[in-house]
Amino acid sequence: MIMDMSVQITIVVRLLISFVAGMLIGYDRERSGKAAGLRTQMLVCVGSALFAGLSIFIAKSMGVEGQDPTRVIAQIVSGVGFLGAGVILKSGNRLTGVTTAATIWTTAAVGVAIGAGFYIPAGMTVFLILMLNPIAYLQYTFGSKGNMYAISFNKKYESDLLDFLSKHHIHAFQKSIHQSEVSFHMMSTDQKNEKLIEFLGQKDIKFSLESLDE
Repeated sequence: MIMDMSVQITIVVRLLISFVAGMLIGYDRERSGKAAGLRTQMLVCVGSALFAGLSIFIAKSMGVEGQDPTRVIAQIVSGVGFLGAGVILKSGNRLTGVTTAATIWTTAAVGVAIGAGFYIPAGMTVFLILMLNPIAYLQYTFGSKGNMYAISFNKKYESDLLDFLSKHHIHAFQKSIHQSEVSFHMMSTDQKNEKLIEFLGQKDIKFSLESLDE
């Protein structure tokens, strides 16, 4: 039996709302240079909203006892989990793309909420997702969040540098030596790096410092 036209219009409206929500999330991620940007987030949000909306209205037309809409929603969660796993990469002891995977998962939740008609919780979730970058900025600004870096310098300055790293609680590991050059991987922050660069400048130590994080 063809569903009532008002129901179909309701679903279309919810799809349009989910389209805008996915666009906001995707634009924010793409602007930050992250994987799974504008189109991916929009598709995840719209697709989740369509599945949720259809399952709920089909259940109503058949009777809740005949069709449980939560079964479809549960499948959305597991299906998007596989999609998110595809953007997680492992390099040595490091994982990248975890935040992107979590964003895809949350975007799907936003789509489900919109498809089910929960606009206010969905809108609040979109707002919270958009707060990720400002929060990350504060973390880096005030030194509560570290990045992985690789630093290389002349071997004769190794003891001086290790003393500095120990004094500033910078964890160094994965040491490698190539001829007269020593390299370390270290977990540091922007603030600690500023002090490190100042220290190396005072000692007139030539070095290279490279971020290893995405």
